Amino acid sequence: MLGIMSALKSNAVVVLSLVVVRLQSALYSIISDCDETYNYWEPLHYLLKGKGFQTWEYSPEFALRSYSYLWLHGLPAKVLQLVTDNGVLIFYFVRCLLAVTCALLEYRLYRILGRKCGGGVASLWLLFQLTSAGMFISSAALLPSSFSMYITLATMAAWLNEDTRTAIAVTAFSGMIGWPFAVIVAVPFVLELLFKKRKFLDFFKNAILYGAMYGVPIVLIDSLYFGTFTVAALNIIRYNVFTSHGPDLYGVEPIMFYVKNLFLNHNITLMLSLSYPLVVLTAACLGVRNTKNRLSPMQGLWLMSPLYLWLFVFAIQPHKEERFIFPVYPLFALGTALLMDQLFSHMRRILGAGRSSFPNRLMGFAVLAVALCLGVSRMLATSMYYRAPMSVLSDLPPTNEELTVCYGKEWYRFPGNFFLPPNYRARFVESSFTGMLPAYYDETQNGTQIVHDYFNDQNMGHPHMLFELSRCDYLVDFDKGAFYDELSAEPNYSVDRKTWSIASSVEFVQAEESASFARAYYVPLLSYRYLVWGRYNLLRRNKMKPIS
Repeated sequence: MLGIMSALKSNAVVVLSLVVVRLQSALYSIISDCDETYNYWEPLHYLLKGKGFQTWEYSPEFALRSYSYLWLHGLPAKVLQLVTDNGVLIFYFVRCLLAVTCALLEYRLYRILGRKCGGGVASLWLLFQLTSAGMFISSAALLPSSFSMYITLATMAAWLNEDTRTAIAVTAFSGMIGWPFAVIVAVPFVLELLFKKRKFLDFFKNAILYGAMYGVPIVLIDSLYFGTFTVAALNIIRYNVFTSHGPDLYGVEPIMFYVKNLFLNHNITLMLSLSYPLVVLTAACLGVRNTKNRLSPMQGLWLMSPLYLWLFVFAIQPHKEERFIFPVYPLFALGTALLMDQLFSHMRRILGAGRSSFPNRLMGFAVLAVALCLGVSRMLATSMYYRAPMSVLSDLPPTNEELTVCYGKEWYRFPGNFFLPPNYRARFVESSFTGMLPAYYDETQNGTQIVHDYFNDQNMGHPHMLFELSRCDYLVDFDKGAFYDELSAEPNYSVDRKTWSIASSVEFVQAEESASFARAYYVPLLSYRYLVWGRYNLLRRNKMKPIS
């Protein structure tokens, strides 16, 4: 443990470690949420290449999403387009930019933690960050919740560094262009600024300044694209908070949904960070102070309060999604680091500096070993078991005519038009899903300003989005081994060999049939004994016209 801590004192080692690990996320993590594909990658593809799917959130009558946010990623992608127009390269280029951004913000917070909380806390936080499966899936995702997680890193660094202007500036930027609910993270900082430090003038002056600085261009850009005055941040708040239906249309979950997902992504750091308040309050009652940590127990608890406030707010919401917790993912590692640093200090008080060395090292190695093993195992499982949708399209041959690749029951696993070669279009065929599907943007100069009658905010499906199966040139299907039943809403097309032949096939885990632990974690030599595999197939229609 001491050797690891010593290595982490080198700034070059820290930066290199963060960048390498985050780039692994960019290159190997999957798209785990169809919202990322259809609400962000697809509109970005439209901005860059003039073709892409539009969701109802981008319809001018609702205008819940910001084109300004898309252009944050579109501008560097436009520069790359001067060199290559390859969609897959552009996709991974944007991802790598996000990964490096996350790594640099983590490094900034690491440095400030070292100054304000001690090198032990900073090193422990860094180690838990590097082994976090949650950071693996969120650090390179094109989602406002991931962007808000970057802002959390910047806000916490500014808060600890007593840099009021930066904290207000990044919070205002996040609230205007990203996800407005992310300002919840800054609530404790604002309360401290107003009621403890009494800096009312500084807060309101900077809030107005940065709100106008970011808000005016953002509103102008979005209003230009939607064709009417638009404040997307207010629209999404109105829809989620002040409508009778809101996001509950898309499913509600019990609180165990978050418990399970957070354990998968943070394992032991979830439990220890949630235990931190108990340890802090006990230490405060006993008058015990951590001698090496410059924060008092109550200061540490206040620093961690954004995590507990965030979890409370989102746990009571009926509609729950894994990405909603992304903004506070770095705080699970921080809570664990603060807890362990305090426990190390208490052991030194009780046993003495010499006698506490071995039990402290043992405790540190044990916690880190659990975090490392479960974290890496989870990262490998998601990358190996569920990557098929992002790789099966690579076998599509080049063509000079327009061909269609259809999705039925697998519509939500479509990785986006960046993965389709030129002259291919994705289409949706009828399945058991009856909700709202995306539709292609109108490919005209004012395509973002057109109000279409097939969009609604009630998650009601419309036949405009459906394509005739007989017109599909290719079809993506998941073969679970069932017989072909042409009367089924979702037949196993892969075994209809009269109509289809398999152009490409990749193994894909059957979630329902496989053991829960086996499909959640990768264990060498053991996992494959308990997994049930299906075939994720790219089907080619028999007797297709020759490709010119």
